[in-house]
Amino acid sequence: MPEIAFGELLDPAFRPFVIAAIIVALIALLEVLSAVFGLAISSVLDDWLPGIDIDGDADAGMLSWLGFGHAPFLVVLIVILSVFSIAGILIQVLALGWLGWALWPALAVIIALALSLPMAGWLSRRLAWLIPSVETSGIHRDELVGRSGRITLGTATGERTAEAEVVGPKGLRHWIRVRAERGETIEPGSEVRIIERESRSVFVARRQE
Repeated sequence: MPEIAFGELLDPAFRPFVIAAIIVALIALLEVLSAVFGLAISSVLDDWLPGIDIDGDADAGMLSWLGFGHAPFLVVLIVILSVFSIAGILIQVLALGWLGWALWPALAVIIALALSLPMAGWLSRRLAWLIPSVETSGIHRDELVGRSGRITLGTATGERTAEAEVVGPKGLRHWIRVRAERGETIEPGSEVRIIERESRSVFVARRQE
Protein backbone atom coordinates (compact mmCIF):
# COMPACT_ATOMS: atom_id res chain seq x y z
CA MET A 1 0.00 0.00 0.00
CA PRO A 2 1.47 3.40 -0.95
CA GLU A 3 2.44 5.81 1.80
CA ILE A 4 0.55 9.05 2.12
CA ALA A 5 1.69 12.27 3.77
CA PHE A 6 -0.49 13.94 6.37
CA GLY A 7 -0.84 17.00 4.15
CA GLU A 8 -2.44 14.91 1.42
CA LEU A 9 -5.34 14.12 3.77
CA LEU A 10 -6.33 17.78 3.46
CA ASP A 11 -6.85 17.31 -0.28
CA PRO A 12 -10.51 17.59 -1.40
CA ALA A 13 -10.39 13.91 -2.48
CA PHE A 14 -10.01 12.91 1.18
CA ARG A 15 -12.12 15.67 2.72
CA PRO A 16 -15.43 13.77 3.24
CA PHE A 17 -13.63 10.96 5.05
CA VAL A 18 -11.47 13.25 7.16
CA ILE A 19 -14.60 15.20 8.17
CA ALA A 20 -16.23 11.93 9.25
CA ALA A 21 -13.18 11.13 11.39
CA ILE A 22 -13.27 14.61 12.95
CA ILE A 23 -16.95 14.15 13.83
CA VAL A 24 -16.11 10.88 15.58
CA ALA A 25 -13.39 12.66 17.57
CA LEU A 26 -15.79 15.46 18.52
CA ILE A 27 -18.43 12.97 19.66
CA ALA A 28 -15.82 11.23 21.82
CA LEU A 29 -14.83 14.59 23.33
CA LEU A 30 -18.47 15.51 24.02
CA GLU A 31 -19.03 12.14 25.67
CA VAL A 32 -16.10 12.79 28.01
CA LEU A 33 -17.40 16.28 28.82
CA SER A 34 -20.95 14.98 29.33
CA ALA A 35 -19.65 12.43 31.83
CA VAL A 36 -17.77 15.17 33.70
CA PHE A 37 -20.82 17.43 33.92
CA GLY A 38 -23.36 14.65 34.45
CA LEU A 39 -25.22 15.09 31.18
CA ALA A 40 -26.24 12.52 28.58
CA ILE A 41 -25.80 13.29 24.88
CA SER A 42 -27.91 10.27 23.97
CA SER A 43 -30.85 11.81 25.82
CA VAL A 44 -30.63 14.97 23.72
CA LEU A 45 -30.40 12.95 20.51
CA ASP A 46 -33.47 10.95 21.50
CA ASP A 47 -35.41 14.22 21.72
CA TRP A 48 -34.11 15.39 18.34
CA LEU A 49 -34.80 12.07 16.60
CA PRO A 50 -38.24 10.91 17.76
CA GLY A 51 -38.72 8.87 14.59
CA ILE A 52 -36.23 6.21 15.64
CA ASP A 53 -38.72 4.05 17.50
CA ILE A 54 -38.24 0.42 16.58
CA ASP A 55 -39.80 -1.15 19.67
CA GLY A 56 -38.05 -4.45 19.17
CA ASP A 57 -39.05 -5.03 15.54
CA ALA A 58 -35.89 -6.59 14.11
CA ASP A 59 -37.19 -6.08 10.55
CA ALA A 60 -37.95 -2.36 10.84
CA GLY A 61 -36.20 -1.40 7.63
CA MET A 62 -32.99 0.46 6.97
CA LEU A 63 -32.57 1.91 10.46
CA SER A 64 -32.78 -1.51 12.09
CA TRP A 65 -30.45 -2.98 9.46
CA LEU A 66 -27.86 -0.33 10.33
CA GLY A 67 -28.19 -1.15 14.02
CA PHE A 68 -30.41 1.70 15.24
CA GLY A 69 -32.76 0.39 17.89
CA HIS A 70 -30.41 -2.49 18.65
CA ALA A 71 -27.45 -0.55 20.09
CA PRO A 72 -27.44 3.00 21.54
CA PHE A 73 -27.75 5.74 18.93
CA LEU A 74 -24.29 7.23 19.50
CA VAL A 75 -22.63 3.81 19.28
CA VAL A 76 -24.22 3.14 15.89
CA LEU A 77 -23.38 6.63 14.64
CA ILE A 78 -19.74 6.28 15.68
CA VAL A 79 -19.46 2.86 14.03
CA ILE A 80 -20.95 4.13 10.75
CA LEU A 81 -18.76 7.24 10.61
CA SER A 82 -15.61 5.34 11.60
CA VAL A 83 -16.05 2.57 9.04
CA PHE A 84 -16.99 5.10 6.35
CA SER A 85 -13.91 7.20 7.12
CA ILE A 86 -11.52 4.24 7.08
CA ALA A 87 -13.04 2.77 3.92
CA GLY A 88 -12.92 6.09 2.07
CA ILE A 89 -9.32 6.85 2.97
CA LEU A 90 -8.25 3.33 1.95
CA ILE A 91 -10.10 3.66 -1.37
CA GLN A 92 -8.32 6.91 -2.20
CA VAL A 93 -4.92 5.61 -1.08
CA LEU A 94 -5.34 2.51 -3.25
CA ALA A 95 -6.49 4.65 -6.18
CA LEU A 96 -3.38 6.79 -5.84
CA GLY A 97 -1.22 3.68 -5.82
CA TRP A 98 -2.89 1.85 -8.69
CA LEU A 99 -4.07 4.70 -10.92
CA GLY A 100 -1.72 7.47 -9.95
CA TRP A 101 -4.58 9.81 -8.99
CA ALA A 102 -7.39 9.92 -6.44
CA LEU A 103 -10.99 9.25 -7.43
CA TRP A 104 -13.52 12.04 -7.84
CA PRO A 105 -14.74 12.68 -4.25
CA ALA A 106 -18.42 11.98 -5.03
CA LEU A 107 -17.52 8.65 -6.65
CA ALA A 108 -15.28 7.72 -3.71
CA VAL A 109 -18.12 8.55 -1.29
CA ILE A 110 -20.54 6.30 -3.18
CA ILE A 111 -18.08 3.41 -3.21
CA ALA A 112 -17.22 3.95 0.47
CA LEU A 113 -20.91 3.95 1.44
CA ALA A 114 -21.54 0.78 -0.56
CA LEU A 115 -18.68 -0.97 1.23
CA SER A 116 -19.01 0.53 4.71
CA LEU A 117 -22.75 0.47 5.44
CA PRO A 118 -23.11 -3.34 5.37
CA MET A 119 -20.01 -3.69 7.55
CA ALA A 120 -21.15 -0.94 9.93
CA GLY A 121 -24.59 -2.53 10.26
CA TRP A 122 -23.04 -5.90 11.02
CA LEU A 123 -20.69 -4.42 13.63
CA SER A 124 -23.49 -2.43 15.28
CA ARG A 125 -25.72 -5.47 15.61
CA ARG A 126 -22.82 -7.47 17.08
CA LEU A 127 -22.14 -4.67 19.57
CA ALA A 128 -25.79 -4.78 20.57
CA TRP A 129 -25.07 -8.06 22.37
CA LEU A 130 -22.66 -6.17 24.63
CA ILE A 131 -24.52 -2.87 25.05
CA PRO A 132 -28.16 -3.39 24.08
CA SER A 133 -30.57 -0.47 24.20
CA VAL A 134 -34.16 -0.64 25.35
CA GLU A 135 -35.38 -2.01 22.01
CA THR A 136 -32.99 -4.98 21.99
CA SER A 137 -34.12 -8.60 21.78
CA GLY A 138 -37.73 -7.99 20.92
CA ILE A 139 -39.00 -6.61 24.23
CA HIS A 140 -41.44 -3.71 24.39
CA ARG A 141 -40.46 -0.67 26.44
CA ASP A 142 -43.44 -1.17 28.75
CA GLU A 143 -41.92 -4.45 29.91
CA LEU A 144 -39.27 -2.47 31.79
CA VAL A 145 -41.86 -0.93 34.10
CA GLY A 146 -41.53 -2.56 37.50
CA ARG A 147 -37.92 -3.56 36.88
CA SER A 148 -35.03 -2.57 39.12
CA GLY A 149 -32.00 -0.64 37.92
CA ARG A 150 -29.23 1.77 38.80
CA ILE A 151 -28.52 5.38 37.86
CA THR A 152 -25.32 5.31 35.79
CA LEU A 153 -24.98 8.85 34.43
CA GLY A 154 -26.32 12.15 35.73
CA THR A 155 -28.69 13.03 38.56
CA ALA A 156 -32.40 12.40 38.06
CA THR A 157 -34.87 15.00 39.32
CA GLY A 158 -38.47 15.83 38.53
CA GLU A 159 -37.29 18.15 35.75
CA ARG A 160 -34.04 16.53 34.62
CA THR A 161 -33.43 13.06 33.23
CA ALA A 162 -30.50 10.75 33.91
CA GLU A 163 -29.32 7.49 32.39
CA ALA A 164 -30.14 4.24 34.15
CA GLU A 165 -29.10 0.65 33.57
CA VAL A 166 -31.98 -1.82 33.86
CA VAL A 167 -32.00 -5.60 33.49
CA GLY A 168 -34.84 -6.61 31.18
CA PRO A 169 -37.09 -9.69 31.22
CA LYS A 170 -34.59 -11.67 29.12
CA GLY A 171 -31.68 -10.91 31.41
CA LEU A 172 -30.10 -8.34 29.08
CA ARG A 173 -29.02 -4.90 30.25
CA HIS A 174 -30.75 -1.82 28.83
CA TRP A 175 -29.81 1.85 29.11
CA ILE A 176 -32.79 4.16 29.41
CA ARG A 177 -33.60 7.75 30.37
CA VAL A 178 -35.33 8.17 33.71
CA ARG A 179 -36.86 11.08 35.60
CA ALA A 180 -37.39 11.08 39.37
CA GLU A 181 -40.79 11.70 40.92
CA ARG A 182 -41.58 15.37 41.40
CA GLY A 183 -39.63 16.85 44.30
CA GLU A 184 -37.20 13.93 44.46
CA THR A 185 -33.50 13.77 43.56
CA ILE A 186 -31.72 10.51 42.71
CA GLU A 187 -27.92 10.59 42.54
CA PRO A 188 -25.62 8.47 40.33
CA GLY A 189 -25.13 4.95 41.68
CA SER A 190 -28.53 4.86 43.41
CA GLU A 191 -30.69 1.76 43.05
CA VAL A 192 -34.09 2.54 41.52
CA ARG A 193 -37.31 0.89 40.45
CA ILE A 194 -39.00 1.88 37.21
CA ILE A 195 -42.58 2.79 38.11
CA GLU A 196 -43.96 4.37 34.96
CA ARG A 197 -43.31 5.02 31.29
CA GLU A 198 -43.73 8.77 30.90
CA SER A 199 -43.19 9.09 27.15
CA ARG A 200 -41.69 7.31 24.16
CA SER A 201 -38.19 7.42 25.58
CA VAL A 202 -38.47 8.57 29.22
CA PHE A 203 -39.41 6.55 32.30
CA VAL A 204 -40.17 7.59 35.87
CA ALA A 205 -38.00 5.99 38.56
CA ARG A 206 -38.31 5.77 42.34
CA ARG A 207 -35.37 5.37 44.69
CA GLN A 208 -35.18 1.79 45.95
CA GLU A 209 -34.23 1.62 49.62
